[in-house]
Amino acid sequence: MAFGVLRSFFTSRHALVESGTGTGKSIAYLVPAILWASNTGSKVVISTNTINLQEQLIHKDLPSLINSLDMEFRYCLVKGRSNYVCLRKLAMLSSEMEDEVDDDLRLAFAEFISELSHVTTGSRSDFHLEAPVEIWERVSSDSMSCLRTRCPWGKKCYFVKARSEMEDADILVTNHHLLFSDLALRMIMPDSPGSRVLPEYEYLILDEAHNLPDVAEEHLGYGASLLNMQRAHNELVSVEGARRSRGGLLFSLRTMVFTAKPDTEDSLVQKIVSCIDTSIEATRRSYEASASFFQSLGAFLKYASAKYRGGNHAVRLKEDITELARWRDVILPEAENAIIRGQELARNLNQILELLDMLEEDSDNGLRSVQGDIQGVVGRLSSETNALSLAVSMEDSEFVYWGTSTPSDIQLNATPLNVAPYLRRHLFGMTESVILTSATMTVGGDFHFFKRLIGLDEQPDPALEFIFDSPFDFKNQALLIVPEDLPDPRDPWFIEKAGKLISDIVLASQGRAFVLFTAYTMLDRVEEIIRPNLEQSGIRVFRQGTMPRHRMLTSFREEPGALLGADSFWQGVDVPGDALSCVILVRLPFQVPTNPVYEARMEALRAENIDGFKSYALPSAVIRFRQGFGRLIRSSEDRGVVVVLDNRLVGKWYGRAFLSSLPPVNLTVENSSQAVESVRRWLGSQ
Repeated sequence: MAFGVLRSFFTSRHALVESGTGTGKSIAYLVPAILWASNTGSKVVISTNTINLQEQLIHKDLPSLINSLDMEFRYCLVKGRSNYVCLRKLAMLSSEMEDEVDDDLRLAFAEFISELSHVTTGSRSDFHLEAPVEIWERVSSDSMSCLRTRCPWGKKCYFVKARSEMEDADILVTNHHLLFSDLALRMIMPDSPGSRVLPEYEYLILDEAHNLPDVAEEHLGYGASLLNMQRAHNELVSVEGARRSRGGLLFSLRTMVFTAKPDTEDSLVQKIVSCIDTSIEATRRSYEASASFFQSLGAFLKYASAKYRGGNHAVRLKEDITELARWRDVILPEAENAIIRGQELARNLNQILELLDMLEEDSDNGLRSVQGDIQGVVGRLSSETNALSLAVSMEDSEFVYWGTSTPSDIQLNATPLNVAPYLRRHLFGMTESVILTSATMTVGGDFHFFKRLIGLDEQPDPALEFIFDSPFDFKNQALLIVPEDLPDPRDPWFIEKAGKLISDIVLASQGRAFVLFTAYTMLDRVEEIIRPNLEQSGIRVFRQGTMPRHRMLTSFREEPGALLGADSFWQGVDVPGDALSCVILVRLPFQVPTNPVYEARMEALRAENIDGFKSYALPSAVIRFRQGFGRLIRSSEDRGVVVVLDNRLVGKWYGRAFLSSLPPVNLTVENSSQAVESVRRWLGSQ
């Protein structure tokens, strides 16, 4: 694999490298990356999807290679700006805490300040005590409110120091979300290198690359939400009980302007105060307009979901929905009003910022700090307003438009129908060599599906392809069981019967089990069925969402029970050893047919006379299935069983696509009682 990476770099070609668990792929790409960076002076960016892998690279693999290679090189972990304390915001919050009436919050802030005195980096991950979200949101750095060269704390800025380390490093380790935030900025502002997150780079290694399509989809789309709008307005004026003292930024600024330097012209002060007063009223109007729009949208989405989408909370805004009189006569006019009021507010705020720039450079630091905060609100408010305008116009046919209404938020979103053209032009077309590596990118040993998803199928110089199988002995380490007597997963009785069998299997494995679902509704019902019986037998039941993921995994390792998970628990979760000995896959992981983006892509394929099931639905599910199966065997010492409750795996023609993509493993097809006994017998021989 190391030679393959070097070959890609030398020939300026992209490469796809599927490397199974246990092959040591991180070392295999780090060594050539270090040699290349050290000998050519070119930076190499390494991006991962999970924090765990980043920490492994930074704290284990790279330090060990300094000794092994007997050469000097510099590396650093590149984090998003919001991971650092902003000293300007910290000073502002310290001032506000003098008038804070919440004793608990004042105590938490005092503990935060005490902890910060021992954290030289100002990075959130370096704190021993986790800062309360309410404090961190008010002190974290962000690009929109940054005063840059005008900031009085600029010379001590934690983020500036981190960026300086980044510029000096040979190897930059980052994450996919930060990488794509940078890519999105490069697309939007190609002539503004100062606003980017990462320095210029020509060589990129993407580990956990199977996540690339989803991350690209998230960052190349756009959306507006009620929650974000409310936060932006409440920062300016406490419209509905925000925690800011003195009524919000605009009221604070109004007070500060009167204490500006004595030699400031009265006419300038009066202009600023007049603009502030106008903006306070504009904030209230804009807040009311956006709140009214989102409330109407939420009611409309619930109506459309119940009548046209079978109760699905995510509603695709197709013609049958947007041609309804309620959309045309209520939603669109209210959206237009919210956009107009948002744009009016942004203009007023920008006028304030322009007037503040006319004050002396050495004006009060507090005033400059509020100016920075208002600047940040303008950026966020404009982003939300622009997204809302683009989403309701629905002018770009290359996007899928959809909305969601939940108890916590109401959102309107636009997602690219196909991210391949964007990646082809702005990622692969702008770099010398990109290495994509993962344990799960192929279907039946073929990269074709994944290449088509990410835009590497139409390259004039085809990408190099390498497959390295896992060295683990799956035939002796793992057993695959399919109970043949369960109903089809689409049968109404499936959940009840599956729940009873899951309980029996977990008892047979004595806990130590992951139970992976494709939908939360099924997870909730199965939890109701199995929890009483398992807990009565002394087996703890963990449910995704009831505690932070890292805490849940730590608790599971200490007290292996039954962990019920969906979505993210199908991948990126590493529990080697006896703590995890059984993985139950409740259904084959096909996407929900009513998912707006999935539905639109299937329609687009049908319009081109392409079989969407064979070309998209099936290969997507196979890759997901491989990820779920891969949770079990994480080392050469592991031993366990995977139980698939969906007998379509052996009863339908497409089951072969799933089975042919697994490593060589013993498959047992039997009834439920026999399956439980097989689990007990296989694990009993450990």
